[in-house]
Amino acid sequence: MTSAPDIAGSQLIEGPGLVCPCDQRAPLTLVDDCLECPSCHARYGRENSCWDLIRGERFNDEKCECMWCNEENTGRHLANNYVIPLLREQFGNRDPASLRILSIGCGVGSDVEALNDAGYQAYGIDAGNRSEFWARRSFPERYYLANAKYLPFESGSFDFIMMGCVLPHIGVGDDTYAAQPGYQQERELAAGEMNRVTRRGGLMIVTSPNRLCPVDFFHRADVAKHTPRFHSPRESFLLSVKDYAKLLKVGSQCSSIEVLPLRGYWGFYSSSTYLLGRILQIPVRFYFNQLMSWRITGWLRSTGFNPWLILLVRR
Repeated sequence: MTSAPDIAGSQLIEGPGLVCPCDQRAPLTLVDDCLECPSCHARYGRENSCWDLIRGERFNDEKCECMWCNEENTGRHLANNYVIPLLREQFGNRDPASLRILSIGCGVGSDVEALNDAGYQAYGIDAGNRSEFWARRSFPERYYLANAKYLPFESGSFDFIMMGCVLPHIGVGDDTYAAQPGYQQERELAAGEMNRVTRRGGLMIVTSPNRLCPVDFFHRADVAKHTPRFHSPRESFLLSVKDYAKLLKVGSQCSSIEVLPLRGYWGFYSSSTYLLGRILQIPVRFYFNQLMSWRITGWLRSTGFNPWLILLVRR
């Protein structure tokens, strides 16, 4: 016997109301332990106890314990040392439990867990193969398999959204740096979805290597070697401040965009695993945590002298 459908919104599932990632974005209903769209009739099940709401492609990269360990450490460091201080600065004395946060491309989900442990109402989505980690988290029901281009949440659901180096990987061939035909339209979809699910007056933080900087320290030229990637500042893979401003429609849908200091963002866990990395950390830490973070050098952060962009966008 089929059970009566229930709306999968706040009255059924704590947190943001869930909608179908189809174009109609109809509220999902719970039928026989599946979520069903009353408009397109798609049905969604669970993977490792988390709802699988992916529309479109999945990103199933190689399983690598070393990479996952680095994600775990980096995500937790980012939340505790950069995001939480930023939230306190931007939202003042507001009760953390009243702030709803979404991490797009959360990976193993350690950033989301750290935010939840600090009292925030944090959620994470990813289109990769990390859901087995989410089931072990303190709030496993706050993780969803979903595509950034088709977010399964009601409009205006979040006060704060964080997206770390996701947009450059949208519209490229597999796990490469080659943009495919139609890549700009795909990125516009993801940017539009970020705007849609962020409430008016809310904030977004987007990060990635800077297209204007010819040295990409974060995508290796050879995966087996710890060597940076050199590229043309006109390539289509990475984005600049102006590229992000255009995608996020700053001036119409968003009110402002600000390039933030880098101090505290990186924990340098990956480079700490080998001798050359530990040696190179010394000048790199100075460059990131000091030179690119001083107020007097703030104007440099929008230029090719800054290898990593941290952008605060006001909705």
